[in-house]
Amino acid sequence: MAKYSAENSGKRLITFIQDEDAAYDLNDLLQSEAEVMGKDTLGTSYRAEMKTGKTVAVKRLKETSMSHEEFERRIREIVKLTRSHKNLLPLRAYYFSRYEKLLIFDHMPMGSLASLLHHNNPGKGETNKAPLTWKVRAGIAFEVAGGIAHLHSQGSNICHGNITSSNVLLSNSFDDVRLSDSGAAQLVTPNNVKLTAISSGYHAPEVQSTENLTQKADVYSYGVLVLELLTGKPPTTEGIELASWVRAMFQEKPIADVFDDVYEIITRMLGGR
Repeated sequence: MAKYSAENSGKRLITFIQDEDAAYDLNDLLQSEAEVMGKDTLGTSYRAEMKTGKTVAVKRLKETSMSHEEFERRIREIVKLTRSHKNLLPLRAYYFSRYEKLLIFDHMPMGSLASLLHHNNPGKGETNKAPLTWKVRAGIAFEVAGGIAHLHSQGSNICHGNITSSNVLLSNSFDDVRLSDSGAAQLVTPNNVKLTAISSGYHAPEVQSTENLTQKADVYSYGVLVLELLTGKPPTTEGIELASWVRAMFQEKPIADVFDDVYEIITRMLGGR
């Protein structure tokens, strides 16, 4: 755990969704204890626990060259999009200064789908997978699809831009599924995400930077997410993308070899049916 810090040049935390039971301001956030939850093409995510007991998720964006006015305009578009669907994680607040751009969301206690599927147990060095049955996995895929469909219904130029298992979050049950970072890719300077976006395993071949993001690219990313749920494998393994691995497996081995271990267990329980 480390003290979270950000450059404070007289700017304030701009709040969109009030939480009267647990109000907080910029000073509370800057004095909080923070833990890194993960990094992706857009920046670093933290779990910030404030002295008041309130816990939030903070996204520290990579550098962007856009003006405060343009940044705020895009932020307000994101707020409008994410507040209107149950499967999108709404943006609660943001902070903008010359060197810091922060997005603040509710903390989702169960964490991300990526952590449930892939993360190792640091104590034992073994894969610590949650009991993600096929029913649960299908439900998660369905809920995420609902969030994406809502975004796409808002206009032909509206897309998520960063669909990954790290951005699929769960609250206190597998029934409360939220897709985070909706539209956040439009807040980062394209050149800053170019190389990492290409190598992430989620992005369609035609996507070279955030300038190339489209609804079709979202569908490709969602397809990789579904493969991740089916196989239990990360989007890339030793430089090999999951989509390429699945194509090769279908050509060389039985279909059953592609699916996660849960499939094998269920098959044995059903007597091979």
